[in-house]
Amino acid sequence: MDLNNEFRPEPAVITKVIIESPNTKTFSIQYKDKGLQKKFFFLPGKFVSVSVFGYGEMPVSISSSPYKTDSFNLTVMDVGKITHAMHQLKKGDLIGVRGPFGKGYPLNRFRKKNVVVIAGGCGFAPVGSGLRGLLQKREHFGDLYLLYGAGSAEEFLFKNDLKKWQESKNITVKLAADKKSKGWLCHDGFVTDLITKTKFPAKNTVAMICGPPVMIDTAIAKLNKKGIKDENIFISMERLMHCGVGKCGHCNIGKSYMCVQGPVLSAKELKELPREK
Repeated sequence: MDLNNEFRPEPAVITKVIIESPNTKTFSIQYKDKGLQKKFFFLPGKFVSVSVFGYGEMPVSISSSPYKTDSFNLTVMDVGKITHAMHQLKKGDLIGVRGPFGKGYPLNRFRKKNVVVIAGGCGFAPVGSGLRGLLQKREHFGDLYLLYGAGSAEEFLFKNDLKKWQESKNITVKLAADKKSKGWLCHDGFVTDLITKTKFPAKNTVAMICGPPVMIDTAIAKLNKKGIKDENIFISMERLMHCGVGKCGHCNIGKSYMCVQGPVLSAKELKELPREK
């Protein structure tokens, strides 16, 4: 078996299932071949193609730290036929995995810099992977900020981690929810409002973003206004990935294929792509 065979799913077992919200679960995954598991490496923002046998294949961003080697996590929202089928799976069930594919967040370029992580809804999965990596190698980075928003606190992902990070001195955490939420200190409104409300330096600062397109565009504009240049802003453009190797055309933006050139782009690269207004 070879992880470099990008067309063949490799069998993997679900070792744990965590309920994140009413419609989202995190699955811990381990290759059946332990040699493959040891070789598995990715940058945050990359994705794998998951086969739910009998239902089809779908792209899923990896949500665990890139430095976690014994297994990896996939956070899946129940939004369609294949995701619903995956939500019925339990510990011990098998899936197929191809990948990882794409281009991730360049964590090595963030060393000695302040990092602002901005996430909306399930967009917290890929940037959450990056944040976990930053925290594991905390001594290599400057100040860390997490700005995260969802429809309500009930929809927040990784709630235990959020509470732990809120109590930590290693990171500043600010949350937003569209609906008032008991038990959480949240801004009532959009996550992009927190960019204006949070004090962080523009100098020597980079940003990681993932969320709905409107959120992304607003976040970039507000970061620009704060003095952060486009080349220091990195976005995960989650599209309708399918083949993972730039052949099927599902994820193209103009002449670019997000499964190859992305899904992580700088804001400078993003602004050079043709996009619907």
